[in-house]
Amino acid sequence: MIDIKKLVKSFKFAGEGLFHLLRTEQNFKIEAIGAMIVGGLIVYIQPTTIEIVILSMATGSVLVMEIMNTVLERLLDILTKRKSKNFKALKDMMAAAVLLNAIVTVFIVVVIFKKYFV
Repeated sequence: MIDIKKLVKSFKFAGEGLFHLLRTEQNFKIEAIGAMIVGGLIVYIQPTTIEIVILSMATGSVLVMEIMNTVLERLLDILTKRKSKNFKALKDMMAAAVLLNAIVTVFIVVVIFKKYFV
């Protein structure tokens, strides 16, 4: 049986986490604005269903990667007060993953929307 109170609580906690990211993380704000622009273009242009799915997955993946990056950075900050080349490398690699994901997403957005504007 589904416990509605627990379910509502879990959504509340997730919402609090999302709003915390929007308040505190500059990159997440920028990426969320980008996702909203893509969402607005989807509503305005009305691309095919498969294009909507691809655009949604691509933009959503950037936001998820940014959340994972933020969590990893904060976890590493908690785990050690001392500077470590290994921790720096982990943070840099995760940031690179987010950057590559964002670049690929921009490419996908351009390829899909290009035909509607050219």
